[in-house]
Amino acid sequence: MIQVLVNSIVYASEIAIIAVGVSLCYSILRFANFAHIQFAVVGGYLTYSFATIPGLALPLPLAMLASAVVTGLMAILIDILVFSRLRNTSAEGKMIVSWGVALFIRSIVAAIYGGSARVFDVPSSTIVVGDAVFTTLDVAIACATLVLMVALHLFLYRTRVGSGLRALASNQELAVTRGIPGDRLIRLMWFLSGSLAAIGGSLIAIQTRLQPSMDLVILLPIFAAVTIGGLNNVFGAVIGAVILSLAQNFLIWIDFGSLFFGDPWHIPTKFRDYVAVLALVLVLLLRSRSSAAAAKR
Repeated sequence: MIQVLVNSIVYASEIAIIAVGVSLCYSILRFANFAHIQFAVVGGYLTYSFATIPGLALPLPLAMLASAVVTGLMAILIDILVFSRLRNTSAEGKMIVSWGVALFIRSIVAAIYGGSARVFDVPSSTIVVGDAVFTTLDVAIACATLVLMVALHLFLYRTRVGSGLRALASNQELAVTRGIPGDRLIRLMWFLSGSLAAIGGSLIAIQTRLQPSMDLVILLPIFAAVTIGGLNNVFGAVIGAVILSLAQNFLIWIDFGSLFFGDPWHIPTKFRDYVAVLALVLVLLLRSRSSAAAAKR
């Protein structure tokens, strides 16, 4: 049981950082940005480059910080070149364009780094608590996520700039008429979401491995977490990530065979991502039904 909780916390920590960026973008611009997943991939590769390039070889925390800054600036550039021209386009149109941007970034990453996997050489010690086994890296990932989420909460709710971002998310037209600099804050939002994605992608790559196709692995869990938590609820994405991670790990841990048939049988680990698909479908169905019921009243 403790092992399942530990695994869930670590996995949720990795997913939550990226999911928060997706939710932040949706809350202000009202579209699901598929290119955000590629920000995570780019961030992972940049961290690897900053940490391994001969003559540079930054310590891993500094490499992640540099990656976050560069990826955030890249996100701003993409907004200037692409999404700023689509402000009045429908959400569906912007979502389709974001998918095209994602494919473009993916092809560039594959062209530069190739298709072979890369592994971070991060020293880590094993910690045993009862029946649970985890590493110092797991603890570092969970703590880093906690610090980032607290810092983001303080920024959004304790600063004037954060209040401006929340005003844009609430009613963009009204906020602009009251003197809030909409374009500048939108650019800041892109920087924040890109930077968070870079850190989240780096943490996932450090924990597993780095390759261009990692976007396919994290796409469903991230959007499932955002959908569960509420698309325009930034910190709801964190709750969604926790719920999804607990569901995935507990369903694999439960011995369904002994419960129903008398012989031990567990859901194979390779089917864990199907839980994300199922959760996504169920939440969308429930919300569509509630919307239909509200429309009839």
